[in-house]
Amino acid sequence: MRRLIIVLTAIIVFAMQAHAGVLLEASGVSSKGVDITFKAELSIVGDVLTIVLTNDSPVYTLNPDETLGSFYFDIVNDLGERPTLTYVSAIGDVYLVSKTAPDSLVEADADIMAVVPGDNSWQFATMDEMLIPYLGFGIGTVGNSNLSPNNFNGNIVNGSDYSIYKGEITTQNLNGKLLVKETATFTFTGVTGFTEDDIAEEFAFGLGTAPDSLLTPEPATLVLLGIGCLLLRKRK
Repeated sequence: MRRLIIVLTAIIVFAMQAHAGVLLEASGVSSKGVDITFKAELSIVGDVLTIVLTNDSPVYTLNPDETLGSFYFDIVNDLGERPTLTYVSAIGDVYLVSKTAPDSLVEADADIMAVVPGDNSWQFATMDEMLIPYLGFGIGTVGNSNLSPNNFNGNIVNGSDYSIYKGEITTQNLNGKLLVKETATFTFTGVTGFTEDDIAEEFAFGLGTAPDSLLTPEPATLVLLGIGCLLLRKRK
């Protein structure tokens, strides 16, 4: 399956603890004025880290600006140590979306893990936490060149397809794309010795739009630079 390039605009989200794992949630308005809500649920069981990303927006996706295309996160213990994560799997229900007909399921629980040239969907990368966005890990479908070297540019990620959308597509600018419907699940190993208390509170979601956005930390919050960006307060 072929993918097209999608460029990232990011929003900042902060962690909210839940009884089962850690729940991260952000709500706001895209650069096109459309309401959006994204969620990430992270859980650690033994050596396995599971991340479930959900586009839980209150309205159907209308533009690339409202698709969920990347997620940045961090896991750090009290000693300042991070795990060495191994990317195990990524799955989601892939649809060929249409403006004029119901979206068509291409494959349920499809493999959307990008690891070699030509995969082009969801790549995992270990980030330089000393540089923007100052987080240790990321998964994404977009290049995000303005975050160099913490980006996904190269010959693995290459497309807006397989970003996560909500509902049914009714717009020409998304017509004919391959997208993941509403949720995707990612698994990693390598977290033995780490707990959910080590999951950092600062996280970022990325939207599929242009131009790229830069994430700039400040003492109490993270500020976004770029079109269609949102600043969200810390939630407990």
